[in-house]
Order: sequence, then structure tokens, then C-alpha cells
Amino acid sequence: MPMWTQQKPNTPGWYWMLSPGESNNLPTIVQIVFDPEKHRWLTLIPASHYPKTSGKVFELQHVDAVWSGPLEVPSVLDQPTVEMVSSESSHLEVS
Repeated sequence: MPMWTQQKPNTPGWYWMLSPGESNNLPTIVQIVFDPEKHRWLTLIPASHYPKTSGKVFELQHVDAVWSGPLEVPSVLDQPTVEMVSSESSHLEVS
């Protein structure tokens, strides 16, 4: 179970962000980065298909939310890969 905090992130990485008062009340995965040119932390919200949203960038200091993270990014090393052979083929190859 993720631990939530009101303390804003101060380490770059991926986080869950939950904004109080949002209509869907669901957490959003965001990336926190440091802008070295303007010496500020940014919150990057990636575009998504559901719900349909475009990507957004906010200054972290202006974001009212609770946070969980940084999240560990899954590794694909030492994992089987699945490759589609062709659209006419009815099987998958696993290597």
C-alpha cells in the first residue's frame, strides 16, 4: 500500500499525485524533474487516452496535492520478451 504525504517531492522521479477536489478523485502518475536553467522543480503530467488528456507541465510549488513515491521503475532485463510475428500469424513468440 503506498504511503501518502503532503510533503512535495524533492527528488527527481516518478510519483503518484492525488489532487484533492478533482472530480475523478483518482491518483495520476507524474514525473518530477528539476529545471536547471530556471532553478525550479517541475511536475510533468503525461498525455493519456483515458481519461483523454494532453500532457501538462506545472511548477511543483504551485501544485496542491498529496504524493506517493518516488516509484521504482520496472526493469525489463532478465524478463521474457513477447514479439508479434505478423498480423496474419495466430501465435506469439516468447524469447
